[in-house]
Parts: sequence; structure tokens; C-alpha cells
Amino acid sequence: MKAKKALKITALVLLISFVFIILGGVIFYVIVTKDINLNKNELEVYAEETKFTDVCGDPITLPAEYKIVAPLNEISPHIVNAFVALEDKRFYSHHGLDYRRIAGALINNIKAGYMKEGGSTITQQLAKNAILTNEKSIVRKLKEAKLAKQIEKRYSKDQIMEMYLNTIYFGHSLYGVRAATERLFDKKPSDVSLSEAAILAGIVKNPKKNSPLNSVENALERRDLVLKLMKDQGYIDETEYNAAVAEGYSEPDTTASDNPYLKYAESAAEEAADILGISEKSLFTGGYVVNTYLDSKLQRNVYEIRNGESFSTDGVNSTELIADNRSGGIVAYDSDSSFDPMEFRRSPGSALKPFLAYLPALESGKYSPFTPILDQKTDFNGYSPKNYMDRYSGWCSLTEAVMSSANAPAVKLANEFGINGAKSFAERFGLRFNEKDGLPTVLGGMTDGVTVTELGEAYMTLACGGVHKQLTFIKSIEKDGKTVYKNEAVQTRAVSEESAYMMTYMLEKTAESGTAKKLSSIGCVAAKTGTNGDSDANYDAWCAAYTPEYTSISSCYGKSMPLSVTGGGLPSLLALKILQTIPLSEVGFTPPEGIIYADIDGYLYDNYHILNLAGENTPYEYRKTAMFNENLLPETSCYFDDPLPTDFAVRRGDGELSVSFTADDKFVIKVSDLNGNEVYRAEPGQGFVEVAVPEYGFGFVGYRLAAETSDGVFVAESDPKIVFLFRENRFDGIFRNRFKNNSIFG
Repeated sequence: MKAKKALKITALVLLISFVFIILGGVIFYVIVTKDINLNKNELEVYAEETKFTDVCGDPITLPAEYKIVAPLNEISPHIVNAFVALEDKRFYSHHGLDYRRIAGALINNIKAGYMKEGGSTITQQLAKNAILTNEKSIVRKLKEAKLAKQIEKRYSKDQIMEMYLNTIYFGHSLYGVRAATERLFDKKPSDVSLSEAAILAGIVKNPKKNSPLNSVENALERRDLVLKLMKDQGYIDETEYNAAVAEGYSEPDTTASDNPYLKYAESAAEEAADILGISEKSLFTGGYVVNTYLDSKLQRNVYEIRNGESFSTDGVNSTELIADNRSGGIVAYDSDSSFDPMEFRRSPGSALKPFLAYLPALESGKYSPFTPILDQKTDFNGYSPKNYMDRYSGWCSLTEAVMSSANAPAVKLANEFGINGAKSFAERFGLRFNEKDGLPTVLGGMTDGVTVTELGEAYMTLACGGVHKQLTFIKSIEKDGKTVYKNEAVQTRAVSEESAYMMTYMLEKTAESGTAKKLSSIGCVAAKTGTNGDSDANYDAWCAAYTPEYTSISSCYGKSMPLSVTGGGLPSLLALKILQTIPLSEVGFTPPEGIIYADIDGYLYDNYHILNLAGENTPYEYRKTAMFNENLLPETSCYFDDPLPTDFAVRRGDGELSVSFTADDKFVIKVSDLNGNEVYRAEPGQGFVEVAVPEYGFGFVGYRLAAETSDGVFVAESDPKIVFLFRENRFDGIFRNRFKNNSIFG
């Protein structure tokens, strides 16, 4: 009896608790949705258009079809069926809420421990897309549910479907089904195929991941899922399913992307949405004014040049970015890629060398642009990088290594300072690395690669004397007449002015006669190329170039580009043609006060690969001018100090004179008489030398030594050693006794 009574009490408590939970839920629902009501014609306003302006404040013209609404009778039934099959299979039978789906989503969310599924119907998605936000919360879901019930009461299913399809965001600035079909397939919504309709439905959950413009593989995988659902739900039969699955996808040749400003506006929109912390759909429908750094004239030039005949090689895609060095603003951008330029990563090849190898070396003070380095195949603990065509220069300067884009010297420098330290150093320039990236990273062998904006920031930092700031499309953003964002670039010093200038000097030489020599006709430009590929094909090719005013990043990429497409080829040609359209100042890069030019000892440099300043005695013929940081000068050469033997002597013997000295390892020592006639030549390293010269004549006889280099350059000459000769021995003896202590006797 006691057990039954306890059971009844427990049941009663549970019932009361359940009632209170339900009652509390109802009260909570009423409170949070009390101000939510569907206003008349609210859904007919599909978007409050966001506007974009260029750097002068003029509007950026976007394609008209991006704003056109498609009536349901102009939308293929395949599209309708695909969305119903994927998003809401009971759309035509529920009244705004699918309770079975909600229950299933709730169970899955409890299992997952987070809001994994929403269980939204197409009607709920319409309410969210047109009226609410993308916020994931219970409050929004309750508001969404209330609006969905109201929508179902006011509109027919066909009206709801029409409004829904015209408020979906497909990525790439594509708002509504008409914009999507025009851009993705170059078709009207009524003309798409079954496969294309399934692709459209598959995009919506994650446009960046599933758009065929970003990943054909992902798009077709999602399409196949949609097609299977359509088949399972009876919208298509097995034959239609198999035919649709067999279709591929190719981006159409003529699309809305022919607008020269579209790629720039898309990229600016992605950045603006990220800045504001909202979705791209919310940005495009939020009535914002997005002020960009776009130079409309330059953008049109970039678009026309990049899409011209010179760059229509099969299998080769290209990207071009131009930035204003003063503001850090991206003034032009165009690409074959539909990926966000701040996310699309490719291998940069050798374009990373300045930041991982040469700049750390310059900043250390141990190296200058003229420091000799050995270019030969080297094994670095199992990693043995090869040069292009397996050619090596032997000893060369750092500048020459940069100009030829030699691999071994760059890896040697990065290895000397440690690859982790080199990566940390390069990150100051805005570059990003994976912890797995090792020594091959110096040559572009990265786990993830770089974006065009990251590489642009890095080279712009050099153009700005070592000061880094982020690249950006966005100057400011306005909403309802108020500025909600203004770019205030944060500037940080990445490297000293002196090191930045010395790197620029080396890259200027690269543009003059190195791998980027296609740019040699442009007055003042620094450039570095990079190529990534294998023995069969190249996959990435870059030319990073900058002037005092602008930074240009030109790249080509493809799954199997010809081996002829290297950084010094098409990308450099693209950069040349674009930079030729920009009025550039005649003023070159200004050296900082800490940069000096000084003579070096060229003999030591050429023969022993040692960088020393010229000493006081360094011959004129061996003096070469080199650039240095005045605070990091090398030692002064003493090679030509004291070049003559210290034991030079002339002595009389039995009927002959003896000339002796010790020849060291450095110079040729010549013995000449007072008339300049050469008597003997001792080669370097010959050691102790004694030369017998017959006595003849009468009067003063003398000999002097001269030091020369092996290539005949005079270094120094000694004073003569003199003796006095007599024909008669008696006179000779008298004079010898009288003047035996005089120096004239040697």
C-alpha cells in the first residue's frame, strides 16, 4: 500500500511539473513573440538593396539580374521539387510547422549536445530569410514559428514557394534563384536541367563549400544527395536519376561575371560581412552603403588585360590584385577563382624566399646584399632541394641568388636561423603557416599555402619600408546615414628600414635582369617570382611586384599548366601590362639614413669569397662599391697591408751578388734592377728565395722588390738595396773598409 501511495504521489508531482513546464513554455512563447506579427506586404520586399561605392564615392555598377525577382511560373518544376525533397518533404501538407521533423531534430540535438539541426520548414526559412536573422537561438526559432503560422494563413503554398526561392542566398553575391541560374549556368530559372536544379538546392546549406564555382567536387556530391532524395520521394525515376548523376559541371563562358566590377564587389561584400559579423545575405539585404578603395578605371584595365587573348591559355587561370601602398586599400582585383581572395590558398613557390630566408639574414647583421654564399646542391638532414634545371652557380652574392631564384642558398639561410624562427619572422609580414611546415616551406612547399592578400601584404610591407598593415577592400560602411565602420589601419614595424631597403634593392635587380626581367622596361619596380610544379606540369606561378606607389600580385594556376608557365612568364607579363597602365612617379625607392655605400676589397671577395671593407692599401683596381647598414659593417681588409718580404737583402759574394727574400702565399714578388729590368719572379708560396747576380760594371748597383697579384695588379714596391762596384780590387777594398757600415752595401 505504501509503495502504491508513493507511486501515485510521484506521478502527480511529475504531472504537475509537466503542466508547469508546458505553461511556462506557453508564457515564454507569448512573451518573446508578442511583438512579432506579419505586416502587410512585408514579404513582398525581398531586400533592401546594399550599395557599393568606389574610392571616389561613385556607385559600383552591378548586373541588373542580381535584383530581378522570378515568378514561380518562370521557375523550373525541377528546382521546386529539388528544394522540397531536400529542405521540407512535407511542405505541401503541413501548416507552417512540421512537428515530426521538429521532434526528430530535437532528439538529434539532445544526442549531439548542441543545436545540430533546426527542423525548419520552407515557410520558417522564408520567415528567417525575409524578416529575421540567422541567429541560432530558441528565441529566434519561436519567432520564426509564429511568423510561419501567420504566413501559411495569408499566402498559398505557391506564393510561399515563389517568395522563398527569391530570398535564398547562393553565395557570390547571388541573391535569389534568378541571379543564381544566370551566374552558375547562364540560363533562366525555367531552363535549368534536373542536375542543375539539384546543384542549386545543394548549395544553400553552405554556399562557400558547396558552390560549383568554389568546388565542383563538393557541388556534385551534394547534387547526388539531392537527386537520391528526389528519387526516393517519387519526383524522378531511376532513368532520370542516372542521367542526371552522369552530368558534370562547367562554368559557362559568358555569364554575369563579365561585369568588370563583380569580382571586386563580391570580395568586398565577403570582407564587409565579416567585419560586421553578419552573413553575406544579411549584408546584401541590409541597406548598407559599403565604401571601397576601388579605382574604377584601373579595375577595368585589370579586367580587360586579364581576360584578353594573352591570357587565354587552356588550363591556365589567373588572378590579379593591385594595392595602394599608402592606404593598404585594394584598388583593383579580378580572378578566375570565385573563392574569397582572403581564403583561397595556393603554393607561392619561391615568392616566400625573401621573408623566410633573405630578410632574416639581413636583419641578423651577418649578411648584406653582397655577402658571398655558395650555390650548390646540399643535403639538409635528408632534404636536398634542386635548382631550376638542376643548374648551380657556385659562389655568388645574395643578390645574385635572389635574381636567379637559387634554391640551395635560400634553404641554407633558413636552416641557419631555424625554420621555426624563420616562420615566426615571416608572420610579421602577414603570412600564415601550419605547424607542420618545415624547410620545404622556403620554396613554397606549404601544408596550406598563402592567399593573394597575404602575399600582397608581405610585399607591400617592403614597399612601405618595413611597416606592415593589412590589405582591405573596405574604406568604410554606413547604415541609415551613420558610419558603422571606418578602416583605421594598424601599422606595425615588421623589419628595419635598412633591411627592407636592401631587400628591395635585390628585388629591383631581379626585375632588371633576374627571373622577373619582363618588368625591366618599367622604371622603378622590385619583383620576385615563384613557381610550384613537378616534372610533368606546373600548378602555381606568381609574380609579386611593387613600386613606391603600388603593390601588384599576379598569379596563374591550374591543375596541369604547361611547364612553360612559370612566375617569370605569364604572371610577369600580366604584371607588366597592368603596371604600364598606371601613372608611376619617377622617384625611386628612398634609402633610409642608415644605408651607406662603401668600397669593399674585391680581391678578397673574388678569390676567397670574403666580404671585407677595402683597406687603406687595397689597390684601386680591386675596390668595389657595396651597400651596407651603417651599424652592421664588416671588418676592414688588411690583406694588402705589409705585402713585401721583411727579409729582403742584397749581399756580395765571390764574384757575384746575392739577392734574397721569402715569398709568402699571397703575392708574386718581382726582383728588378734600378733600370726596371726584371731579374727574377717568385710565385706566391715559393718560400725562401736566393738569387745570384754576377758582378759587372762600375759604380752603384741596386735591386728592388715589387709585389703584384696573380693577375698582374701592382700592390707595392720596396726601396732599392744598393751596392757600389769597382773594377780594381784595391779600390774596392778601400771603399769597403771605409764605408762598411753604410747602407749602400746592403
